[in-house]
Amino acid sequence: MSVERPSSVATPHRRSLHHFAWFGGAALVEVALYASYQGEDGRFHWFTHFFVGTSFALVAMTLTAKRTGRAVRLPVVWLLVGHLAAMAPDFAFLDGVAHGRWMDIFLAHVSSHYVPGRNWTWYAVFLATLGAYLFVVDSLRPPRRT
Repeated sequence: MSVERPSSVATPHRRSLHHFAWFGGAALVEVALYASYQGEDGRFHWFTHFFVGTSFALVAMTLTAKRTGRAVRLPVVWLLVGHLAAMAPDFAFLDGVAHGRWMDIFLAHVSSHYVPGRNWTWYAVFLATLGAYLFVVDSLRPPRRT
């Protein structure tokens, strides 16, 4: 006699499709965000706010994983929200609001463009925060038996 699973329990296949859908949706949003910068030196601005926002999200993810003892759920959503937070003033800019120093409350929105090394510095910060998150998540795994 077989035991049926309740419909509320997600199978591994269903979970994978769920995660793939979130990843695909986030990727589409990122493509749209990149396209929104095309008239404004898009590559530089998109990458600046992407690296700053996702680095902030990775720090939050690292602290959350360390505190809870497990990896965060839907990490791609955390990264997308971080990027949106870093670039939020640009939505106001599209409406005609000039950039000002007050916009730095959104993850150093204006100041982030003027760090020494520009996007190379933010790329290094991004890689360091990604490494920290992966290190913490890996340390949460049970040790392998040999």
